[in-house]
Amino acid sequence: MGNLIWHDLGRFISITASVYAVWSSFFGFYYRKFFWDFVGGTVRDPGGIQPAPGAAVFITLIVKAPIIQILAMILGMMIVALEYSLPLVKGLALYRSFVVRIVLLFFQSFLCILYYQVTWVDSTMLASEIISKIPVSYDNGLASGSLFFFPSTVNIHNELGVDFEIRLCPALQKKPRLPTPHFNGGADEPVTEPLANVDPFAPPYDPGLLVGELISEEISQQYVVLMNKYSVVPRHFLLITKEYQSQTSPLMPDDLLQAYALLVAGKKAGKKMFAFYNCGDLSGASQPHKHLQFIETEDEGPPIEVLAGSISLESPGKPFSIERLPWANHVFRFPSNLPSSPVHKREPILADAFISLLDLVISTVRYDPTYPAGLPSYNVILTLEHMHLIPRRFENHTIESTGDDLSVNSMGFAGMLLVKSERELEAVKTEGLGKILRSVALQSVHDIQVAGSTRDIDGDATSML
Repeated sequence: MGNLIWHDLGRFISITASVYAVWSSFFGFYYRKFFWDFVGGTVRDPGGIQPAPGAAVFITLIVKAPIIQILAMILGMMIVALEYSLPLVKGLALYRSFVVRIVLLFFQSFLCILYYQVTWVDSTMLASEIISKIPVSYDNGLASGSLFFFPSTVNIHNELGVDFEIRLCPALQKKPRLPTPHFNGGADEPVTEPLANVDPFAPPYDPGLLVGELISEEISQQYVVLMNKYSVVPRHFLLITKEYQSQTSPLMPDDLLQAYALLVAGKKAGKKMFAFYNCGDLSGASQPHKHLQFIETEDEGPPIEVLAGSISLESPGKPFSIERLPWANHVFRFPSNLPSSPVHKREPILADAFISLLDLVISTVRYDPTYPAGLPSYNVILTLEHMHLIPRRFENHTIESTGDDLSVNSMGFAGMLLVKSERELEAVKTEGLGKILRSVALQSVHDIQVAGSTRDIDGDATSML
């Protein structure tokens, strides 16, 4: 009786392990990752783990083509058929062989430990839940008094062939003054904790601002989504790293994946959005805790995106510059099928695009001998179609006619500048947005940085300057 019990126990364990092998291999088709890629790999910052050359064969058999997963699934099905005793198997000699079972289980175990096994959660689905909660969270924030909305009017100002949106919001003059953020850490001193005494993005979160947490087993970094406390545009929300990271740090692959997933979810919900990131103390950032911001726009997106979409590329897949703009700008156009691509295909495209643009930002900074030492500041604008990086030289522009300082962040370079008075609005129009934005950015040297060229569909770019 004891032998029978042990025999059945071993049989049930074998069946359970094999069913799990089939299940894990199924998910391995969607999330293709060589589990041991960290052995001998190189950690890139940004970029994550770069597998060692010796892992190339496993990358081919697991990531490029799911051969290992298919073999694991076939072996699992064979063992289940053997242990569950299909009628056509019972009459075979291998049915009574323990050696066959041991060999099959050994190879099944070997194959399964090669690829990353995950209970698959689609980050876009999680992002969709967040997007669906934004309107309710916004209304609740207003009702509870946690969120302040400042009405504004949009003035269209055409310059450089761009329909800039200058948003006039007089109520911002009464906005509570926030403490000036202090960014510490240089290239040799990474920031791990905020210097400020109070981090508004740290728990416990204000229930009137909290939308939810984004946790996905596909993306290791954890995030929280909060409504923007002081909103000029309705439903303006923030994607924040749950653990403190500095706003001087570059966007990592997880940041890009989660931000892009939110944009995709927005599109599925019928909302056109873009994300932006103010990196560094000259970028117009208002808080030192790492966060991306999301704004809803009209169907065509922010003005700069309309202009970027009009560029005909001679070298697709490479960074380009919008030449008619008088400031340094670096842009990458994504493949048209990126929004519908699975996460494992999005990640290298987003990460490689960011790294290539960041390299150009750093190169641009090096061409300016007066640029201050330390980490470079830049603005990031992310849409479903493009990624823009704009290196920054100053945070503020001093308006000539008034002597007032005008703070510029990513929104300004997206073509959506914010002013606080009619006087400031007229001064900005008179001085010109091209001049203002150029004064806080850098001179473009893109033509000597990148091979290839671009041309405007609607005319010669140089004639617009």
